Amino acid sequence: MLDRTAESLFWIGRYTERAENHARLIDVYYHIREESNGPDEGVWRRIAGAIGDCNDYIERYGEFEERKALQFLALDTAQPNSLITCVVQARENLKKIREQLPSELWNLLNSFYLWLRQMTIEEVLAEPHRFFDRVKEGLASFQGTLVSIAMRDESWSMLESGRYLERSENIVRLLQSVCQTVEEKGESSYSYLLAVLKSVGGYEAYRRLGIEELSMEEVASFLLLQETFPRSVHFALAAFESNMKSMRSKSDRSASSLEKIIRQASKARSELSWLERQDIAGASLGAVLRQLLQANNLLGESMAKTFFFPHGREVIA
Repeated sequence: MLDRTAESLFWIGRYTERAENHARLIDVYYHIREESNGPDEGVWRRIAGAIGDCNDYIERYGEFEERKALQFLALDTAQPNSLITCVVQARENLKKIREQLPSELWNLLNSFYLWLRQMTIEEVLAEPHRFFDRVKEGLASFQGTLVSIAMRDESWSMLESGRYLERSENIVRLLQSVCQTVEEKGESSYSYLLAVLKSVGGYEAYRRLGIEELSMEEVASFLLLQETFPRSVHFALAAFESNMKSMRSKSDRSASSLEKIIRQASKARSELSWLERQDIAGASLGAVLRQLLQANNLLGESMAKTFFFPHGREVIA
């Protein structure tokens, strides 16, 4: 596999996963806003900080309010981490390697991009929940088709490794954001914890496990350690490691470099497995999340050096 092909596959996985995560997160924050009696500014400031750069937002838009925040988060092509920018980047990477993947995938992603490109902020504001549902449905259709018809070869493993590494990082950053909110809100943080679970589609799974308390420690434990929930950090790291192992017999890369990535992923996952309840309670949770974020960044750097070097890397949110 050529370096540029590997890099494009990896970033298709990352960008499509990131776009879906953005849509889920913004939609759930909308529900928080509707149920909250407080001012909107705090809600939009938090979501802008979770997805984009607050300083960039303030410099270009000024005050935090619904119309400006949605433009910045969803439709601003100059914002490097907006929803539309993620879709554009995924499409551009797929365009480079169209011959490597089934044509149905290009047709789906290109049609979705064309729909999103023609959306206006007025249309989003008219039916925000419908808009974000449409985004999630479009990306789910792409992913479902990929699962159904893609060959389980080196290309598949590369794309999936990008998707799961992005998912792991998304969950860690989400927990970092909500930790700050819980510290500020204290006992009134219930709606934010509920929003976190709903944003990853994990509320029903959380309740099905018989967990009655909705606390920062319980939610963090579920999203970090639950091995059977597909959007937990443990599950994502295990899936990333599994895809790297499957490349042992497929890839022509240096065996030592590939084994290094596998060891790094295994170390991060194993350290999660050894965590005790007190390790994710109170102030210690912040340290765990920082360590996980560092592990994710290290895996991204190792992937770039092994599969993409000397080509430049794209931005990691």
